[in-house]
Amino acid sequence: MYDFESINNQRILLSFLNWGKGHLSRSIDVCRRLAGQNNTLLVACSIDDFLILKAYVPGVEHISFQNYPFHFSGTGDFTSDLLKSRKSLTDFVAWEQQEVEKLVASHQVSLVVSDHRYGFYSKKMPSVFITHQVQLALKWWQFPAQFLHKKWMKKFNFIWIMDDEQHPLAGKLSRKGNLENASCIGHFSRFESNSTVEKTIELGVCNGPHPYNRQLLEKLIQNTDLDFILSEIPHEDRRVISPENWQETDELFYKAKVIHSYCGYSTLMDLKRLKCTGNLVPTPGQAEQEYLYRLHYRSEYIR
Repeated sequence: MYDFESINNQRILLSFLNWGKGHLSRSIDVCRRLAGQNNTLLVACSIDDFLILKAYVPGVEHISFQNYPFHFSGTGDFTSDLLKSRKSLTDFVAWEQQEVEKLVASHQVSLVVSDHRYGFYSKKMPSVFITHQVQLALKWWQFPAQFLHKKWMKKFNFIWIMDDEQHPLAGKLSRKGNLENASCIGHFSRFESNSTVEKTIELGVCNGPHPYNRQLLEKLIQNTDLDFILSEIPHEDRRVISPENWQETDELFYKAKVIHSYCGYSTLMDLKRLKCTGNLVPTPGQAEQEYLYRLHYRSEYIR
């Protein structure tokens, strides 16, 4: 079993899902820790995502790589959106796997790490799949998706579950069941845990994939309690900040006593690290976030 903390002196090829920015955000901490264990990291992603990551982990190397071809209607019908993209996604996974084999050979890679990218694995070198969802949050009629999810996960040699087995943030989603090659690796966040900054502000964060981040922005602008709103989408409201890099506005997170955003899992891990409360709502139609919201509502994480 490849234990996370025992990985050292490896040449690691890593990539993450481009469903919003949550996977990028948590991968910053993954890369930071792996780099601290004397590993060389080659990160396959878009140049925009890489520049964000490199600001936190200067030693990483970049390999230009395509994002998944997600297209969301914004109606909250995720199932329909994914079904419409089924062929392009399946074709992309097959292409992705072939490209990984080329990269493994040309860059002398000894370990492949994928944060929830199903085709990002090698048949020739050990490959790890990172997820907090071993069990997907599904309606009864969507269970064929769970079968496909497990089928794709079996392509990997090891599964790192991004949760704590004793104190799970993901609830039933992170239960490993009978997966013998799975282990919990704890919680990850790009933020430091030792900040002493006084918490004085309410912060809005427009997370989630397009166009749901725009929908959230319009809602947050209506909230007069917010001191600042972080958004990739510029707006004339004086509270809206569109930073050129994330580190410009990290201090706002440390100052936040409440963060208003969608209820993504990476956001929950950030709240835990920052020791602040979230005023969170699920992304419309996303069953995983609806479950996480119900699980943590009126807890230390969601007020």
